This record gives sequence, structure tokens and C-alpha cells, in this order.
Amino acid sequence: MRKIIGFITVFLILTGCQEKDQEAPVLLLNKSRVQIALNTSFDYLQYVEKAYDRQDGDVTDHISYNEIDTSSVGKKTVHYKVTDQAGNQSQKDLIVDVVEYVGDLINPITAQADIVENPDDVTVLVNKLHEIPKGWKPDDLEDVIDCHQQLRHEANEAYTKFYQAAKAKGIAIYTISGYREPETQQLYWDNSVKVFGEEHAIQYNAYPRRSEHELGLCVDISYTTEGDRLSEKVADSALGKFIESDAYKYGFILRYPQDKVRITGYSYEPWHIRYVGVDLATKLHNENITLEEYYEG
Repeated sequence: MRKIIGFITVFLILTGCQEKDQEAPVLLLNKSRVQIALNTSFDYLQYVEKAYDRQDGDVTDHISYNEIDTSSVGKKTVHYKVTDQAGNQSQKDLIVDVVEYVGDLINPITAQADIVENPDDVTVLVNKLHEIPKGWKPDDLEDVIDCHQQLRHEANEAYTKFYQAAKAKGIAIYTISGYREPETQQLYWDNSVKVFGEEHAIQYNAYPRRSEHELGLCVDISYTTEGDRLSEKVADSALGKFIESDAYKYGFILRYPQDKVRITGYSYEPWHIRYVGVDLATKLHNENITLEEYYEG
């Protein structure tokens, strides 16, 4: 009997009657969304982290993809596909924003932004490529602890604790700007363009409906109420150092860090903190990443 079984096994192997390979290869990208400048070439394979098949090994050479047009701004999608020798396939998509840059920063005027589906979520990403739905406004705004600027309820509770903790340490802290109506943000943008020029506005002002101030989740703060209250001097103050060391403990992040300008799309703002909740704030702080890196990683 054993001889018969052995003969059958050898026969099956020699005649290729093994179990058919039905396992798809592994295809991983190192980014889910990237931005490239208008009219530049695109290196498709630099975003492939791994293409591997259990039977065939490295299958990077078997990757196929569509090419995108970089001669016009807008959101494009690259569809990657890899096929092993048995015909099994895996697919991944990469979103590519073709944008116009002004210096190192995306020009929001020409950028095609997605409309966010979850503006009520305290972790929502709003920036030059993600805008608030038209007509949406928070319905739980309330005055902050030291003035009539406003934040959403959850953010305000956290800000009150942050404010009181700073005061307990003898740190001077003043709320300068909180929630803004969409119409107010439009005025900020228009005035910045008129007074300082479009390039300055792109660096320091959010385009209407793409401002975190319209979420009611961010606040601009300073150590003084006089002179140039919102400047890089905030970073060197006791308040600036407290933001760096402790803000995350209360659910806030420094939204526009000095070394992340190209990623966030805004110049360094050591006075601008954004509420995202303690869990996410702690993660971003510990990993030294921005909201953009968290979502588009």
C-alpha cells in the first residue's frame, strides 16, 4: 500500500498536478497621496514599497500602471497592478495632486480640493487640499476662558485646562483668535492679498473654507496683547516652550511646525494650536508627524 501511495505522489508531482497557486502577490505603497508640481515628471516606482509573491519572490518587474497628465492641475489617480506567474493579481491606488507651487507652498487658488465628509470629527484634516462643506458651521461654540473668542465645546474644555495649567506655572497666555465665520475668513484672505500680496497670503492665510479656524478647533495664542502678538517670538517665550512640551497632554498640536512647511503648506506658526483629542495628539507628538503625514502617510 505504501508503495502505491508513493507512486501516486511521485506521479502527481511529475505531471504537475500540484495544488494550484491561488494566493495573490503582496503589493504595498509607501504613500496613499502625494503632491507634485505642475509640468514635472513623475517617478511611479518610487512609491512602491514592496511587490512580493510567495511562489515567485520579488515581482516588482511585473508591476503595471497608468500614466498621469502633469500638464494640468487637479487630483489624478495612479492604478498599480501586479500579476504573478499563476495569474493572481493585486491592485493599489495612489492619489496624486498636481499642484502649482508658489515658492515651497501650494497655491490654494488653483488647487483642486476635496470636500471633507466629516467636518464634525475633531480629527478632521482641513488644509489647502481639503475644504469644509459649503454652509457647514459648528453648532456647539462657546466663549473661551479669557475673552469672547469661541471654540467648540470639547476643544474649549481642553483649552480651559491648558490655559489654567499655563497660568499655574506663571506663564502669560492670551487668546487672540478662535472660531471664524466663513465670511470673516474671506475678509482675512482678501485683506492679506490686498495689503501684502498673494504670495504672503499663500504663506500665512488660509483660503476660505480651507481654514481650521472655521472648524472651531484651533486657536491662536500669545504671551502678549501688544505689538506684533503673533510672530515667531512666541516660540522663544515661556508660552511657546509650554506649547512644545505640554500641549499634546491636553489634546492640542502645534499645527504648523518650522520643519514641516512643505508638508503642511504653511509657514511656521508657533502660535497656532489645533485640538485633535489627547490620543491623536499624543501619537503625533511622539512620532513627530503632522496631520498630513498621519492621514496620507
